[in-house]
Amino acid sequence: MDVIADSQADELNSDTCWLYLATQSIGRLAVVTDSGADIFPVNFTIKDHTIFLRSAPGSKLKDVTSHPLVAFETDGLHRRSHWSVVVKGRAERMSIDAEIEESGVLDVQTLTPSAKWNYVRITPTSVTGRSFTPHSSAPRRPRPA
Repeated sequence: MDVIADSQADELNSDTCWLYLATQSIGRLAVVTDSGADIFPVNFTIKDHTIFLRSAPGSKLKDVTSHPLVAFETDGLHRRSHWSVVVKGRAERMSIDAEIEESGVLDVQTLTPSAKWNYVRITPTSVTGRSFTPHSSAPRRPRPA
């Protein structure tokens, strides 16, 4: 794969971060574990600047319960720019039916066939993003032989 040697990186404001997040349905949830950290791909939705996801039972839920401070990341393309948004916050398992229904998380389509009847809300403490625009005139590194 060719690597672009130079690119322009710009910070995204909060509103742009949320607009970009809303264009995606798959992100990565980073959690603290008893042995370090782990990252899980997740389907998600956003409502009122809060992230909601579904989960099957397992280590992800255990880790979020034990260590609720998480990071969430997704990325994509906008015109010629690549972007990445990171949300840091507190994750909590949702248990009130009315809140679950109101969040829209029940409509989140998942990519795996496992039953996902656990719902998680990530309440942000920070939202940051960057946009990277490659320079078309930048020299490319040669591919290894």
